[in-house]
Amino acid sequence: MQKLIVIICVTFCLNTYAQDTINYLDNTGKKQGAWKKYHPNGFLRYEGQFKNDKPTGTFKHFYDNGKLSMKIHHFEKGLAYANMYYQTGELKATGKYENQQKDSVWTYYHLNGKPISEEFYLSGKKEGSWKVFYENGKIAEEKNYTDNIEHGDWTEYYESGQLKSKSTYDKGRMEGKRYFYYENGLIKILGNYSKDVRHGVWMYYNEDGTTKKKEEYKFGKRIDDAKDDNIIIEDTLNREKKDFLEFEDLFPPR
Repeated sequence: MQKLIVIICVTFCLNTYAQDTINYLDNTGKKQGAWKKYHPNGFLRYEGQFKNDKPTGTFKHFYDNGKLSMKIHHFEKGLAYANMYYQTGELKATGKYENQQKDSVWTYYHLNGKPISEEFYLSGKKEGSWKVFYENGKIAEEKNYTDNIEHGDWTEYYESGQLKSKSTYDKGRMEGKRYFYYENGLIKILGNYSKDVRHGVWMYYNEDGTTKKKEEYKFGKRIDDAKDDNIIIEDTLNREKKDFLEFEDLFPPR
């Protein structure tokens, strides 16, 4: 009986110690209870709770000046929702995680509260329509993805709302006609892509609709008689954009 009482007391003490101790690892090496980590300058980096090595409840993340940078609300089965903030306190981004990967719609915001972009993910992969917005709320760009690669229409717009360019991707490569427009609606440049490079005749026009110059390409190499003149570079594809916002420590180190 006395041994049983001792065992109960020891177990109770250990459990109490685990609950009151920060950064506690149980005898199997799993994180339990409250955890905190700090920036090198001493400011709190994040704080939250673990249960059997998995984050649970609300985690708060902070900039290295102590300002709140993010809240992540953890639920069962790897589901989590995140709100991210500018250092001035305004909402910066919102989105959902499943098993620590972005999923469904993610929205990023300007300081004025209007969206910077809307992105869609499926288990961490880019999917569907992605949109970028000007600060006035009008759409600047729309691009489509399938299984993490560009596929389908890509359109860009002037801040006025007028169409700026349009083209098409086929499984990550530019294919077919590429159009550029002046803000007055007239065509500025018209050309063709094949296998992600210029191919065929490219026409350049003045703002009044008259012809400016003509170029001809064969699978990326210019072949017309005037090929040594200055080429107007207008069609920067810029496909390697990173996320508009890069966050470190979205989840506590495992």
